[in-house]
Amino acid sequence: MSKPLRAGLIGCGGIAGAHMRAYRQLGGVEIAAAAEIVPDRLQSFGDDWGIENLYHDYEVMLEREKLDIVSVCTPPFAHCAPTVAAAEAGVRGIFCEKPMAMNLAEADRMLEACERAGARLQIDHIYRFERNFRQAKAMVEAGAIGDLLVISGKCVGPPRSPENYAGQYRLNGGGWMMAQGTHLFDLFRYYAGDPLWCLANVERWRPDVDIEDAATGLFGLDSGVKAFFEVSGNRADRTFAFMAELEGVKGRLHLSDGVDRFHFYQWTAGHTPDDWRPVETVAEDPIAIVLQDFLSAVIDDREPESNGREGRAALEMIMAVFESQRQGVACINFPLTIGENPLALMNDEGTLSTLGKDPFH
Repeated sequence: MSKPLRAGLIGCGGIAGAHMRAYRQLGGVEIAAAAEIVPDRLQSFGDDWGIENLYHDYEVMLEREKLDIVSVCTPPFAHCAPTVAAAEAGVRGIFCEKPMAMNLAEADRMLEACERAGARLQIDHIYRFERNFRQAKAMVEAGAIGDLLVISGKCVGPPRSPENYAGQYRLNGGGWMMAQGTHLFDLFRYYAGDPLWCLANVERWRPDVDIEDAATGLFGLDSGVKAFFEVSGNRADRTFAFMAELEGVKGRLHLSDGVDRFHFYQWTAGHTPDDWRPVETVAEDPIAIVLQDFLSAVIDDREPESNGREGRAALEMIMAVFESQRQGVACINFPLTIGENPLALMNDEGTLSTLGKDPFH
């Protein structure tokens, strides 16, 4: 048997537990160390998972531990520096949470550091690995709905609290757009290619936040497919829903991932509008599939499927949405030339102050 890969985790919040469960499920990995700036969280994580080598400073961990791979499980503001440090420390592979970075300048620094060091970088875009979404892609490619014309995607959840890191620009880089819009846009590319242009509207309803509350818009993709989206914190019942619909000349596929279960339906042209046929779904933890691809990429010294370039492309689509609003709901062409996050610029300029109607008041 080959020697297990020595792994370290940077950040010990909730998502780190999902990484640990997947590593344990897959095997072939020795969790050697973990780093976290919050002492109680670090100790609790170490106790829960039986990790003895615990560090408050990830740079010390990288220096002392000879690691093969690292999981970066921090909030978005702390994705860039640990990734660069891990690459420079000689780590062979880095599995970074989504979104890749706070802005494109950071993403480029991460890519450059990994390319210089020969480190493999994977971004945790789990939906492209989720079995049902992969089945939908196979069905489209097999001609089940004819030529693909339109993709519609929606991610809606409760309003982001300013008391949580995901409701603060300085920690998250945005709201639901950064948390889940990145998944949606990665799927758009997975199904139908790279974006050529974007036209979007971004709104803030609440005066006590510096993130967006909602975004809607349209991408034109290089395959000729149009991709419509809504990403919004408009669920008063605090539920979450992630949906995608693929429309072709011969039919449609509808997928939705909600709180209780996954739904997958197919509609074929010529049937009545409400004649949607259920498609059998598969229940599986997609993060284990992502990590399996990552581990094999490190071992085989190849590019992982959801690599840093793919992660940057999804981030660029988010930045284009923000930039469209910043320029007055203008059509934005790709590639973008702005390295900063346009939402930060709108915050500085005061141009995204309580636009739109708050659905809760």
